[in-house]
Amino acid sequence: MSPPAPSETNLKVTLVRLLGPGCLAGIRCGDWWNLLAANRFRVDARYWGKALHLSLVSAITSPLACLEQSLYGPRPESTPVGQPLFVLGSWRSGTTHLHNLLCQDERFSAPDLYQTMYPLTYRLSRPWLEKILKFTLPRKRFMDNVEQSFTEPAEDEMALAILCGKSNMLGWAFPRREEYYERYLTFEQATAEERKQFQDALRFFVCKVGQGSGRPLILKSPNHTARIRLLLETFPDARFVHIHRHPYDVYRSFMHMSSQVIPVWALQNYDISRVEEMVLRLYRTLYESYFAQRELIPPGRLHEVSYERLVQSPRTEVEAIYEALKLPDFAEMRPRLEAYLQRSGSYRTNRHREIPAETRCRLHREWGFCFDAWGYPREDADLNT
Repeated sequence: MSPPAPSETNLKVTLVRLLGPGCLAGIRCGDWWNLLAANRFRVDARYWGKALHLSLVSAITSPLACLEQSLYGPRPESTPVGQPLFVLGSWRSGTTHLHNLLCQDERFSAPDLYQTMYPLTYRLSRPWLEKILKFTLPRKRFMDNVEQSFTEPAEDEMALAILCGKSNMLGWAFPRREEYYERYLTFEQATAEERKQFQDALRFFVCKVGQGSGRPLILKSPNHTARIRLLLETFPDARFVHIHRHPYDVYRSFMHMSSQVIPVWALQNYDISRVEEMVLRLYRTLYESYFAQRELIPPGRLHEVSYERLVQSPRTEVEAIYEALKLPDFAEMRPRLEAYLQRSGSYRTNRHREIPAETRCRLHREWGFCFDAWGYPREDADLNT
């Protein structure tokens, strides 16, 4: 991975970490102050600039959101354009790569980064605000080699956090209540009203983005991996593709991602020594829920692919997804897929440190059911006691 230019490192990254909106860019004023109140207004001093930024921007967002809703909708009675395709899989398992491959099909659409950051105002604000913000957006994501822009496909989780405040993502903004917000990963401990708020927000966002493009959406959020029941209740005919990766590689990359992203999203100081416990807990919770709910998906509407095979044979694996899920003719999207693969070159991953034997043993104990489910080998298996 080539490092960013010094000017980008010193200016853009620092600016985003100290003053950027984190995962709450397009939040309304009332929602922002309610969120602050729920966390007793505990914003640590180093993040006061970020909180001031959000306070000012949210005051503009609220009236703009009302105007956009009155002009463009969607209306409460709106229905989505087709049923969405959900890309599932843990953080750092290759969901972004798979999402980008599938989004080469122009018969589908996907929310882009700007839409997920400003879900309530993107139609009115985009013509002028995007031109300003692009000067502050780092060329690559903080945690990997993936280049980013406001027009690239993006996860919908940020939009949902902004729309309804029911996302475990908020635990990274307010880490003192991290475990409270983690109940919004599976929603098993959430109230019926909270589940409804989440489903309404998801339906609103899917309808709004889908109506703008006139095409069914391909949605990607690792968090959705633990929410199959909720997703099926919201979109009964949805289809799913799940990607898995060797748990060792997920662990290394997830640890790296967390250390890079938390300072960008946080409004409170985060004890970095807690990252490992969080990573172990989130992955375990994610897949306990996934395996418990996977059977709810009707036959022919779930396909699983391994990250390793996808990287080695992307054309073959994408075609297999189309066949398994009975998506539109693969031949029609093949030329765009080929062009994308030529343009992007080999998919490169970060290099991470080796995992200590003691940590591998813990992974075997806590994530062992995932090793077994997908047939991934264990190193030092004799230590798994």
